[in-house]
Amino acid sequence: MDEAQLGFQPMRVDRGDSATVVVGSLGELVRVDGMGAPMHQPVTPFPASVTEGAVLDGIWVGTWVEHEMQQARMAALPLDGEWVTGAGRDVLRQRADSDDLMPSSSVWSRFLDAEPMAVSGVEGGLVFATLRRGVYKIGFDATELWRAPYPEWPQLSGLKPRDHMVSSNEMDGSVAIWSAAGGVCVLDIEDGSQILSTTISLPDTLSGVRHSEDGGWLLLLNSGGIVLLDELGSEPSVIGTPGPVTDATCEGGSWRWTGWRHDGVLSDGVAHFAARGQIGVGLLADRVLTNDGVWSNHRQGH
Repeated sequence: MDEAQLGFQPMRVDRGDSATVVVGSLGELVRVDGMGAPMHQPVTPFPASVTEGAVLDGIWVGTWVEHEMQQARMAALPLDGEWVTGAGRDVLRQRADSDDLMPSSSVWSRFLDAEPMAVSGVEGGLVFATLRRGVYKIGFDATELWRAPYPEWPQLSGLKPRDHMVSSNEMDGSVAIWSAAGGVCVLDIEDGSQILSTTISLPDTLSGVRHSEDGGWLLLLNSGGIVLLDELGSEPSVIGTPGPVTDATCEGGSWRWTGWRHDGVLSDGVAHFAARGQIGVGLLADRVLTNDGVWSNHRQGH
């Protein structure tokens, strides 16, 4: 059964224990319920693309990057109460002091001096990297708790995407920071000290990484395919897919995903695919959000 359209083109779904936020291609945001139905009218808090986002306890934290003006911001929006649309692009262009123009409805906001990447909620706050500057953990009120050096992998020095971080994933009291080239740096979640630094040999660059306690690691490859790892030191297993995978979740040790014109599941080590007319951009339980703003059932069922 298909649901009514969201009214904008979605890019991704930011899932959390307390809420789910759908992010649009032009900076639109809307909170949705467990079936994907909008809980309010879509809003655009800031006239730039929302590059990253994570649902924390009571807040959604997002990052906005305006590449043309080389500006980046991070802000927290409360998960209850009203969200309102902010200033338009014309205001951003006209204001010489646009550095202090921040996303509307935010409980706190910050101007960043480098592009934010790999944003994720972790125990006690949020972890993110800024390009070639460092890795940071901040509290729910934006207080800096620690910072760590920007990860480097000398063995990847010849690869163009080596410096771009695509994911941070919490696991067992630590957080793993992944680069597009397959470098992974594991930091202690309490103080940011380095626990492990290694590289994974991959057939393609990474677009994202998912982790589950009972499902291990699932790496999303840019041009299509997924890579499975039981743990960081294990041998990677590459599985081809009909197209790039955009989102994946794990339930009961079984991975489920959606992507470029297909849905898929991994059951007992075997991948099963089902064709889809549109491009899946996000998952919510057994529902898939496609790029036309419509929710439908995952094609591989439960």
